[in-house]
Amino acid sequence: MDRLSPRLRDLLTNLAVSAVSVFVFLLICELLVFRAILPSGSTPDNAYIDDVVRYEPGQTGTWRVRNEIAAPYAINAQGWNSGLDGYTEARTPGVPRIAVVGDSYVEALQVPPDASMAERLSETLYVAADKPGEVYRFGMSGAPLSQYVHMARHEVADYKPDWLVVLLIHNDFDESFRFQAGRYASSFLKFDVEKGAVVGEIAPQPLRPSPYGWFRNFATLRFLVYRWQVRPDVILANLFSSSPAEPLAAPSDATTQPADGPPAETGSAPEFAANVNLTDLLNARSDVEAATSYGFDQLQRAATDMGANLLLVMDGDRRSLREGNKNGPALVLNEMAAREADKLGIAFLDLQPVFSADWDAHQRRFEHDVDNHWNAYGHDVAARAVADHIRLHTNQQSD
Repeated sequence: MDRLSPRLRDLLTNLAVSAVSVFVFLLICELLVFRAILPSGSTPDNAYIDDVVRYEPGQTGTWRVRNEIAAPYAINAQGWNSGLDGYTEARTPGVPRIAVVGDSYVEALQVPPDASMAERLSETLYVAADKPGEVYRFGMSGAPLSQYVHMARHEVADYKPDWLVVLLIHNDFDESFRFQAGRYASSFLKFDVEKGAVVGEIAPQPLRPSPYGWFRNFATLRFLVYRWQVRPDVILANLFSSSPAEPLAAPSDATTQPADGPPAETGSAPEFAANVNLTDLLNARSDVEAATSYGFDQLQRAATDMGANLLLVMDGDRRSLREGNKNGPALVLNEMAAREADKLGIAFLDLQPVFSADWDAHQRRFEHDVDNHWNAYGHDVAARAVADHIRLHTNQQSD
């Protein structure tokens, strides 16, 4: 035993030196590297106000992704990322108002506040034309179609807009009845779908503090998770699974509805496009169509109640366009949404032809290299298309 003691002492000494070295290294990263040299950026804290999940009012910061995105954000007095200090419920006679509702594309943390679709819409319709007008946006990352209905009823209605513009993304439909992982996902309204029919609604749960929220206080962890987009779930899945995890797949959920309709070919790899698992989604086609039809109908009812015109706007399959395919696989959802909107007599603007024509003319990307969200150019192209639709409708009413 005595002969082993020096070895043991050496081992303990080396472990202690290593531990101190690691601690000092992490301390330098935390206090210097990821705050001054490679700033991690910041993330706004959430709030639950008037039964709607949003952000704590009055926050400012910079949203960073890799070395490409460094966009300032400003949460207004109502809890929405916006270029405006706050929204006013009272209407000014003769001043039109537009409300834009959506998920992270409307929230638009990836661009400065004045570069989002809502602000570009205001610039195009009103500022550049030297006319009065207001555009308010209500965007919440991760929100699906069902939550847009909830936001329209419980938030947007208070502002009595002339136009309710709802931006649809390809994962909005199935996530309206499938629960997703996330620190505030349970605070979204969900549709209760059974055998191809909506049988009710599942009320959103009040926001509860996440037991893992503490990690966002550390610059090092924010740098890894938010700026460098390290996915711990994917890493663990790859370490403990015989097959690599699909980084674009949405988190699974125990409450996912069983597939109805023709099953995917056994053993075939799932098809991903526009950040959705198309194979899984289309296997539940009847449920997806039911949720879509119900959601559109409820948006129409909400718009009617607030005296607004409803316009549904659908994102395109932009990656397929870059690859030379104008008929990308995700467009099956654009076609489904257009069909359901037409049945209900709702105005529908498909951005696929808009993006396609612009791509042919300019060959400019609509999204970031490291993030599929629209860049400033994508927001501007979408805003001009929405402005054209509203102008046309307004001119037809005045004739």
